[in-house]
Amino acid sequence: MSKKYLKNPKIIYFFYPGNINTKTGGYIYEKNIIEYAKRKGLSFKSKELSSNYPFPLKKDLDELKKIFLDIPAGSTLIFDGLIFECLKKLKKDLNNFKIVALIHHPLYLEFKGKTSLKFFSLEKEMFKIPNKFIVTSNETKRLLLQEFKINRECISVIEPGIERLTKTKKRIYQKPNILTCGSIIERKNYLYLLNELMFINNLTLNIIGDTSRDNYYYKKVIAFIKKNKMGKRVNIHSNISKTKLSSLYSQCDLYVSVSKYEGFGMSLANAIIFKKPIITYRTTTLKNTLGSMGVVYFNNFKKNTLAKTINKTLLNTQTFKALKSQIMKNKRVFLTPLKSAKLFVKEVKNA
Repeated sequence: MSKKYLKNPKIIYFFYPGNINTKTGGYIYEKNIIEYAKRKGLSFKSKELSSNYPFPLKKDLDELKKIFLDIPAGSTLIFDGLIFECLKKLKKDLNNFKIVALIHHPLYLEFKGKTSLKFFSLEKEMFKIPNKFIVTSNETKRLLLQEFKINRECISVIEPGIERLTKTKKRIYQKPNILTCGSIIERKNYLYLLNELMFINNLTLNIIGDTSRDNYYYKKVIAFIKKNKMGKRVNIHSNISKTKLSSLYSQCDLYVSVSKYEGFGMSLANAIIFKKPIITYRTTTLKNTLGSMGVVYFNNFKKNTLAKTINKTLLNTQTFKALKSQIMKNKRVFLTPLKSAKLFVKEVKNA
């Protein structure tokens, strides 16, 4: 046994890309786990890596290789999927450790064409390595089982914990107004939503989302809003407080999601907790997360599809009243952040 192995191998290392304080579902999930481990005094070290992942530069991989040299062999390493799936060149280094892969959803789903095929091939290879997979939804588990033939015993589903925010009664925006939440990136499909808003009159849209992750796409969104003189109808809120977040959820009439894919859908889970009717693009993940009570699904991103759906629900008094009644009966129960973190740490310790 090497001297390196004689060091304490019980320390758990958690690697994530970029700023852990980024206010997106994935980062909130991981920050909750890290903070819980620290409060409990666990041997848990978090490691912030480059935000370049999942397209790391050579210097990013060199940095990680150096970090590995200072970690005792036999230690448990947790990798966010954005990092782990890109570590093909460090496969030999990974053999010294127990590996836990946190997969929100396979990366190949984020892209199209050759890039999607590249990530699928990469995931096929890299998913043979981990001792344990922790996924955030039953749909991601299904994909790992069917697409990547992962041993069922190696996969645990731990859903994100959803914080219960205090509801507010004060109304700032006039009725009717809709809310959507998610980083301003291509996958969230905001340009489609804005195009559909052109077919609906007298409707305010509030967008809650990080604006720093994809500057090119964010500029396209802003340019569209300016070109079509939608500034008085569309409000973008970034890096907001919990009070502001609660206020926007409390006063919205309808939650809308046009995201092409979600690993779980924390923002939509919040809409369920706030008892807000939902219109969302149909994905298997969201059907598992949300159920059907008070939720309307649309099936494609064709022109006027979403606009017609909103007109038939939100702007039809009788239909919308029935939808609000249904959402009040939606019994979907979500984990608290504390419960989610406890389950995660327990699974890692047992890996």
